[in-house]
Amino acid sequence: MKADLKRGEVLIGTFVLEFAGSAIATLLASAGADFVIADLEHSSFSIETIGRTIRNARGSSLPCIVRVPTLERHFISRVLDAGATGVMIPRVESCEDIEKIKKWTKYAPEGDRGVAFGIGHTDYGDFTKLDTREYVHNANQEILTIGQIETIQAVENLNEILDTGELDVVFIGPYDLSTSIGISGELNHPLLLEAIKNIIDLTQARNIPLGCYVNDFESGEQWLNLGVQLIACGNDAFLLTRKFAEEHQKFKSAVRDSNAYK
Repeated sequence: MKADLKRGEVLIGTFVLEFAGSAIATLLASAGADFVIADLEHSSFSIETIGRTIRNARGSSLPCIVRVPTLERHFISRVLDAGATGVMIPRVESCEDIEKIKKWTKYAPEGDRGVAFGIGHTDYGDFTKLDTREYVHNANQEILTIGQIETIQAVENLNEILDTGELDVVFIGPYDLSTSIGISGELNHPLLLEAIKNIIDLTQARNIPLGCYVNDFESGEQWLNLGVQLIACGNDAFLLTRKFAEEHQKFKSAVRDSNAYK
């Protein structure tokens, strides 16, 4: 994913926060998804559930990012050891947060990630045949780190956060950011738009890819025009609900129209 983003490609995926069945990643891969984000922040999933989703995604050649619930070592290390393509960190607000992310996502000497081979992230097998030095180097280069900018404090500290060069993607959280500003859900409010413009300007000046959440193409097209490359469209529960509601309404309308002529 890092290589794709550096080439300027636009990647479209979705969140999974309700239906982590054994086939969910395969279903999304067959639908053309470029990635899936398994959500630990707003779901009731366990680490075991996330681990199964990651295995399914790896078997379907679908990159799986895990959004951890908070910036703690045990969340980051466990999902990476399970084989996640990368991690999404909510509420990144300071350079101190960035130091923790670097420390826990990268092996020494760049960080201090714990070492365990022969498990999910190395696809099991006989790890004694693994070139561990090469593996560690490649993992440090390839793990995708996404930082969510979704509070006033994060916006105020954004220059310093970006200057560390440790975030591979800056992900705008408009709902959280609007709430932090005091205008919850007012996505067209001038204060929110000003904050988002500031995020976009500072990020693009450093050639750091942008990401965001959208409900659908109609609400997301504006983000494409602003240069956003990583788009998370909806989530499993939302997409199922919306699609069923649309088809349900068609049938109900057809029945009403039919009855009107009787």
